[in-house]
Amino acid sequence: MSTDLSKRYETYKKEIWIFIIVVIPLFLLLGSLLWRELFWDAFLWRYLWGPVVADARGASIGDVSAGYNPVNTLVYGIVLVVALFGIYDLINYLDVRIDNKFVFSLIPWIILGGSLRTLEDVGLFSESIAPLLISPIIYMLLGASVIVTMVLGVKISRTFKEENSLLRVAVLAPPLVIYLLFRLPYTTIMIVIGLIFLSIFYIIGRKQQILNERYLFVSYGIILLAISLTYNLYYTLTLSDTNPFELIMIPILTIVAVGLFSLPIYLSDKKILQKLFFTKLNLLIVLSHLFDASATYRGIKHYGYTEKHVIPALAIELVGDPIVMFLLKIVLVVVVIVTIDHYYKDELSKYPRLTVLLKFAIITLGMAPGVRNTLRLVMGV
Repeated sequence: MSTDLSKRYETYKKEIWIFIIVVIPLFLLLGSLLWRELFWDAFLWRYLWGPVVADARGASIGDVSAGYNPVNTLVYGIVLVVALFGIYDLINYLDVRIDNKFVFSLIPWIILGGSLRTLEDVGLFSESIAPLLISPIIYMLLGASVIVTMVLGVKISRTFKEENSLLRVAVLAPPLVIYLLFRLPYTTIMIVIGLIFLSIFYIIGRKQQILNERYLFVSYGIILLAISLTYNLYYTLTLSDTNPFELIMIPILTIVAVGLFSLPIYLSDKKILQKLFFTKLNLLIVLSHLFDASATYRGIKHYGYTEKHVIPALAIELVGDPIVMFLLKIVLVVVVIVTIDHYYKDELSKYPRLTVLLKFAIITLGMAPGVRNTLRLVMGV
């Protein structure tokens, strides 16, 4: 961000965010009420909400088809960029430490999104709730949940003393009630199991004196993930067309892909491999996206799945084989890492939190669909 642009943003920050959060949604709402055909029928429904509902129902609705199109792909990209800067401002305001540990503490939440998405695929949720579990809506909701949880955790951690640490756990417990709203099978048992695990994490954290917001944050993510994966396991064991061996095949294919990616770089310059691509976060970027490529390749090549994203679908159609996904992911990974850690290294060194946040977003864009695709293949849906 240039100095002049940064100064202008700081000067008009409040007005900018009021415009983004209040004015734009209000404009679309009023437009949909007053000029329904133009705002709702021709834009919001046709390109944004309609494809989500169609995806949830598993069939096109009139001339609105499920999945991604150039318009919603562009809109979601803009929303992601804006959200990243908003979260960055919030993190700076709260003075939350953003580092490698922060990213790793969020991994359970990323996997949770993929898990919940596959449970929608298998028909676990009611028709009224299902659209909320469709990508990218599910990740927006989880992102909002993460932000709210982070803010509450930070505020309580800094407001109450250590002897009041039970409150730090209590603030993370109410979202378990969400499962009651979903009316899922065995909900009561799942809630009890979740509360038991939450108590165990509390006892361990109190005894080890690590009962800070980050520990509670990752603990709660693990608890929700464990509940969600229990349903994945249930369907894997009970459905007829399951493919559990994909839990082995896809990771093996990912490791092979990482090896093939690393070999030419290693042979040309070992230092570049270590400096650029095999730092902790960068390695996670490589693994996440090649994991997604592996799951996509297996699904399309061996199970007849189709690619919904615009650019990958076009590339697969042109090449005639999903193997091109590996090339696309490698190009993406190289461009992103070299851009962040080489070409803009000096500029981004002034914003270390933003750098970590950008890498986290890139990891999520690979890991989340990779988890969803893998679990979907495993359950055979």
